[in-house]
Amino acid sequence: DALLKGVAVSTVCAPAPGAYIDMASLSILPRRTGGDICYIPGFDPARDGERLHYDVSRLVIQRCVYSCVLKLRCSKGLQVEGMYGTWEPEVIDPSTFQVSRLSVDATVNFLLTHAERIEERKHAYMQIACLYTNRQGHRLIRIHTLQLPLTSSLSNVFRYTEIDAVTNMLLKQAVSTVLSGNGDFRDKLVTSCVNMLHAYRSNCASITSAGQLILPESLKLLPLYVGSIRKMAAFRSGSDIRADDRVTALIHMLGLPIALTGPLVYPRIFPLWPLTDMAGMPTGMDDNTHLPATIACSADKLGADRIYLVDNGTSLRLCIRPELPFEVLQTVFQVDSLADVALALAKPTATASSEMQRVLAIIQQIRRERLRLPWQSLTVVLPGMPDESRLLAAACEDSVGSETSYVDFLCHIHKLVQNIQE
Repeated sequence: DALLKGVAVSTVCAPAPGAYIDMASLSILPRRTGGDICYIPGFDPARDGERLHYDVSRLVIQRCVYSCVLKLRCSKGLQVEGMYGTWEPEVIDPSTFQVSRLSVDATVNFLLTHAERIEERKHAYMQIACLYTNRQGHRLIRIHTLQLPLTSSLSNVFRYTEIDAVTNMLLKQAVSTVLSGNGDFRDKLVTSCVNMLHAYRSNCASITSAGQLILPESLKLLPLYVGSIRKMAAFRSGSDIRADDRVTALIHMLGLPIALTGPLVYPRIFPLWPLTDMAGMPTGMDDNTHLPATIACSADKLGADRIYLVDNGTSLRLCIRPELPFEVLQTVFQVDSLADVALALAKPTATASSEMQRVLAIIQQIRRERLRLPWQSLTVVLPGMPDESRLLAAACEDSVGSETSYVDFLCHIHKLVQNIQE
């Protein structure tokens, strides 16, 4: 009935700590109708109230269209093989779907394949058309047409490949595999990575030494990103993530925009204490602020007496390390207890220290860079708390569970490429 009437159903869930609410069932209606899923586990009004406010506000005021029918058309020689999106729309064919609502946050990936040879042509064309009803009740159609140059050179294909786009598609294919109940997504990820690197090695770098690791410049981060995807909590087996959290994380990744792919797969880590000379200071251009240089996403790089800010694109976590001197709490946050840091950040006073003002400026600069994307919540991670272990488990260059470190995984990928070569 919702599909027929063009009605979208969104779900806002803020369960108490430890509560199980069966998000797999609660997500069915939003996924079928194009609604949103807002999930805040272990809800604490003091900590999560601001996040709930921004999530609900965006849900209500964001621009949307309704009763949508969307179709992707390709020029002769190309065809649509598959589609990946947050929702489960009424699929008419692989290139066409119908859904009750599309918002500005909605994303969909189409997988194209060659249906016949197209080498003789100079360009390929794609056209996407969306028939929809706006909020004024007018039935409209919006069309985008794209012309792309064709090449017979595989070197050109690799030269212009975009790593975030490739990773975004691999991530959504892995999520789709897991949600369908198939557990071999890890092998599929590795196979895709190896096949791409082998194609480059065979066709673009065949004169190099057989024992040398060769990565295309555009895809030099591909093994790192693939290894990081395999370590994500939503993909790990075991009890370190609750069922509700896992389902919500998987659905969120199905709708992940390109802009958030890099930071989600490889979080940025900013040192906040001690601050470098320019970190948190104005750049002189509008309201922008200098950000500190990032460090590698590895627990080995985290000093025991420091403060770090971890940015994964959707949230910000301020991590206080266990051996941070007590004097720093008083100097930076003007508090006497670790438990008071979150309140000091949420409600800074007019007499906040200069270091505190610089920390807040860095946080606001990161949020400003993603102004058109959903608001990023800030969480304080204290030493010895469960959030700390989950944060350290997201260090994607380290070994996590049964997954090896980045260096070992890179060696494994290299051996697989060599085996195909031989």
